[in-house]
Amino acid sequence: MEYYEEETGKKEETPVRKKKTRRRKYRGGDIMFLLIAIAVFSVIIAFVVSRSKEKNNKTSASEDMAENVITYSEADMKTISAMARAEGRTEGEERLKDRIRIELTEGGKSVNDVVRGLYPEYLIYMEGGNYHFTPVKENLEKNPYRNTAFSVSEDGVLKLMVDGEETSKQVIDVSVHQGEIDWTAVYDSGVRYAMVRVGFRGYGSGALVIDEYFEKNIQNATAAGVQVGAYFFTQAVDEAEALEEADFVIEALKPYKLSLPVAIDVEKPEDSEARGNALNIDERTRAVCAFCDRIKAAGYEPMIYGGTVTFASMLDMEQIQDYPIWYAFYNNYLYYPYRLRFWQYSMKGSIPGIKGNVDMNIWLPENNG
Repeated sequence: MEYYEEETGKKEETPVRKKKTRRRKYRGGDIMFLLIAIAVFSVIIAFVVSRSKEKNNKTSASEDMAENVITYSEADMKTISAMARAEGRTEGEERLKDRIRIELTEGGKSVNDVVRGLYPEYLIYMEGGNYHFTPVKENLEKNPYRNTAFSVSEDGVLKLMVDGEETSKQVIDVSVHQGEIDWTAVYDSGVRYAMVRVGFRGYGSGALVIDEYFEKNIQNATAAGVQVGAYFFTQAVDEAEALEEADFVIEALKPYKLSLPVAIDVEKPEDSEARGNALNIDERTRAVCAFCDRIKAAGYEPMIYGGTVTFASMLDMEQIQDYPIWYAFYNNYLYYPYRLRFWQYSMKGSIPGIKGNVDMNIWLPENNG
């Protein structure tokens, strides 16, 4: 999904798709030393995390997460790499080098994929040119899905297979960016579920804007037999604005019957001046919970959408664990340690009846994998 509204002229009336977060590229030798360095100094990482946790047990959720996240700049990584080289190559390092080489070449994995595999106890993401390591919370319920159970069909559709049977459901999400949609063709292609964008709050003016294709999409999808849910891109700066957003969504949905949840889209625009970016973890979590609670009180099931950055650094996971999660991660393996409902695995799906790309998701079953 990852749509951000930008005001054109006034900075906001024309929605545009967010550019994907840049991933820093390293040359072959630098990559190898970087990965070896991370492994050699994992003890240091663990020590820093433990000291952060002990430092102040009375901090707020924002302060606690900020202290627990381990961040390395490019300069830090170069220093650590130099130290690792100076340590010499032990037999263990040679084995690690072999594993990294195989995964990067024969395994076809990216550097980020390999790093994530080495540190399953962390949620790792890149932001601002840095790698960030957020410890996985052991007290939260974990997802039950094995990555070996996921398969990709010839047409690029991801499926969860158990005992030879597909147990997941295909879901698309749409907005004005897809333009005119032939929903009968969508239904005939086998798609039975869709999340339709209601609208957004602009990240500059703060205006609430209805998606210009919302009514057409929800009416035509329902008429074609496609069951629908809805989502709204938030830029609320406090609980009052979050409630205003929820009421805006509830009013828009009144004429329609939904079968899927109503999601709040929680992301960070690249524009450093975006109004929502000023929130700390506590403030954003309270706003998101206020939205979800108002949606639930109106008779809908609330859900929270976001990517790794959202759930690793923008929200307090302990406070939102009771809400279904819609996780965005564009790969053929699931990189999310906690329980979730939807997984958005691609922004480049191709579906009959839709011109251009469409976001692809799978609806995961309970206690399966």
